[in-house]
Amino acid sequence: MGFFAQHGSYSEGNGKKFAVAEAGIYTCALVDIEAVQGKSFDDPSVLEPNYKFVFETTEVGDDDGEPFRFVQFTKTAYGNDKAKLTILLDSMVGKHMDRNEYQNLDINALKGKQWQVVVGTRQKMNGELGNFIETVKPVKVAATKPLRKAVPTADITDPFED
Repeated sequence: MGFFAQHGSYSEGNGKKFAVAEAGIYTCALVDIEAVQGKSFDDPSVLEPNYKFVFETTEVGDDDGEPFRFVQFTKTAYGNDKAKLTILLDSMVGKHMDRNEYQNLDINALKGKQWQVVVGTRQKMNGELGNFIETVKPVKVAATKPLRKAVPTADITDPFED
């Protein structure tokens, strides 16, 4: 068995690149939450556990009709008000959770909702333009209002008519 087979893994590498969306507000679905390994801020040679939240647009897409994809990486510790995971989940559930609420948070319930994702753009280290998530909040369902009756226009004259 070769060195790479012993120490690495092989990926078929579908390598799909998602288009960069304009900065703005998008309605999205939370399509995945993954436990991944990421480089430590203190020592990039050390990998530590992270979460990867993946959102995809549900109402608009790129030129090919594919959804835009936005990703947010966080550490795995919840509770500290400055932690990305705490900031993200608190904005998603609308409050700071206690230990019991956090431990019982249902990922499938989060995946079943629509999210208002505010997205910005920035240039990456490799020079490519990319998206980043600024905030995520639940989509507010507008209360349905009864339709207003149309105002009769018989008594209104066209000021441009001559």
